[in-house]
Amino acid sequence: MPGRLSLEREAFVVLYAGLALAGCDAATQIAGDAVQGEMRNAVTAQCQQAAEGAGIVAGRVAEVCECAVQTFVADKDLNLDDISPTRIEGIVNQCAAQTGGSTTEAEQTMPAEEAGG
Repeated sequence: MPGRLSLEREAFVVLYAGLALAGCDAATQIAGDAVQGEMRNAVTAQCQQAAEGAGIVAGRVAEVCECAVQTFVADKDLNLDDISPTRIEGIVNQCAAQTGGSTTEAEQTMPAEEAGG
């Protein structure tokens, strides 16, 4: 019987270790999601400031900022410490060009002659 008790203990230890590792993986995933969410929020806030400064039309800010967030998050070499106005401004300019359309309100308004006025 001593051999059987030892086997049961080993099985228990292996099962317990497996559950502990699964819990660790879940905790790691949750922490990673939280960091990514914080990064997305920080990039979005910086993007909105940069977009306003660049004169991007209000209707395009959400689209440009979503592009900026996706671009920043896709670069696995970047982290929260890399979020800076200069870096985000560069990404915003790139995304404004990629998403097309006008970037300033002046380009979206019609002169009175063209509007028939």
